[in-house]
Amino acid sequence: MDIQQRELDKDILKVVLSGALDIAGSSDIDGPISEASSSRKKVIIDISGVDFMASIGIRVFVKAAKAMASVGGRMSVFGAQDMPKKVILSTGVDRIIDLADSEEDAIKAVTRFD
Repeated sequence: MDIQQRELDKDILKVVLSGALDIAGSSDIDGPISEASSSRKKVIIDISGVDFMASIGIRVFVKAAKAMASVGGRMSVFGAQDMPKKVILSTGVDRIIDLADSEEDAIKAVTRFD
């Protein structure tokens, strides 16, 4: 799993993931995603490069989203391919994390209360 981070305008951290979000991939991103969610109020995650998502990957996102929400932060995931999107929707995780279609929509989701 490859993870890249970049600061955007409006104090938004953009995280770009690519690879499989299986046990190994989830282990690779758990630390960086947890750190981002504990130190940031606005995080968007581009998963357009994620072609497989297991339940352990969902756990990383849910844990981060809940941590951010507890301190008034927001996280949005965008760019999901068919398989990861199906997993997110079928598990109901889209009620916990914001699932956006585009980067622009993800930015709107995390800044709508500014």
